[in-house]
Amino acid sequence: MNNEMITVIIKALVAVLSVLITSVVIPYIKGKIGENKYNEIKYYVEYAVRCAEMLYTPEQRKEKKAYVKAYILRKASDFGIEMTEEDLDILIEGLVQEVKYGREIA
Repeated sequence: MNNEMITVIIKALVAVLSVLITSVVIPYIKGKIGENKYNEIKYYVEYAVRCAEMLYTPEQRKEKKAYVKAYILRKASDFGIEMTEEDLDILIEGLVQEVKYGREIA
């Protein structure tokens, strides 16, 4: 396989994952924690993602994600919301997609 074909495959996988996250997983999380709490956490995830984008360079992906995770776990705890690492990763990835590409998550 050449590099061009690998790039096309990766783009297709990202598109499929985006659809899966927005159409299946996000509604599941909403139902699990409730619409109001979901909207509160979504607001804080967006806030933390935007702050991390300003504080860290693009090469510091791990540091950005760690910053966002720590902040959101504190906020979720303040609101009495239990979140798994997987739930948190999905919300962060969904919001990063929204911030970068202007796509609204469900």
